[in-house]
Amino acid sequence: MIVDLLIFILLLMVLVLSGIITTRSISSISSYLRLGLFATGSLITGIATSTPELAIGIDSAIRGIPELSLGNILGTNVVNLSVIIGIAVLIAGKIDFDKGDIRKQTIYPFFTAFLPIILSLDGGLSRVDGVILVIVFIAYFWLVIKKSYFEEDDGVSVGHVQFVKSSILLTLGIAGLLISSWYLVSYASLIAIEIGIPLFVVGVLLLSIGTSFPELSFQTVSLLHGYKLLTIGDLLGTTVVNSTLVLGVTSILNPIFVTDLRDFVVVSLFTVIVVLIFSYYLRSKGITRLKALLLVLIYVVFILLTGFH
Repeated sequence: MIVDLLIFILLLMVLVLSGIITTRSISSISSYLRLGLFATGSLITGIATSTPELAIGIDSAIRGIPELSLGNILGTNVVNLSVIIGIAVLIAGKIDFDKGDIRKQTIYPFFTAFLPIILSLDGGLSRVDGVILVIVFIAYFWLVIKKSYFEEDDGVSVGHVQFVKSSILLTLGIAGLLISSWYLVSYASLIAIEIGIPLFVVGVLLLSIGTSFPELSFQTVSLLHGYKLLTIGDLLGTTVVNSTLVLGVTSILNPIFVTDLRDFVVVSLFTVIVVLIFSYYLRSKGITRLKALLLVLIYVVFILLTGFH
């Protein structure tokens, strides 16, 4: 049991390291292509930091335990919109939103986190539900490009040689994510069986935290450097990608059934709470350290209700 747990922790570390390499490579590539900060965060970086969730979703579907991915994604959304952005703000300081158009454009896409919950009310996510989620993702991707959020350059000049190096590192980072997530699913399932914890709960508590470390690292560093649009873009993109593409692909490969109704209700309720609170923060033009602390406390309550019953 102890050996399995240590291997699980080691795999999480590899997953996090691979995520950081992937994120940094994506940032260099986006600078070379001269994409705007918000577009980079919501599309490229958001997709990159969601690669662990996508890999785990595909692996769990192939292994016949797709409910692990559902717990992971719903838990990850709660983690990202509460403790991850909360800790990032506590470390880096207040986020001010001085562009009304950015606030308006970023509020509503966060509500895509509700979509898999609504589609699961009939007992799970079918292949048809999966197709709907993937279509929503494609529509979101197309709308962001159509809205042309590419006008703000980060001012960093990346040469062709650096672009090639970043592309190679990106390939290695994604490979590390895929390999580590494959074995992570195996040990998460093994630990769940040994302890007697439902796979859904393992996904909510263990995997959601571990796969969110890349977002914590990226968002904290971005805020410390003053790239608030990159931070919000990553948070938005990650939420949309997780809720649509990841669960869509997973349920298409293997339909997901809600096997633990109580925990599903709890995590769904907290998803609604954190999305509504975060949307209010966007409308209020900023997130102070006090508001960030509230988000962290909400996650603590979430852990207590989900992990101990």
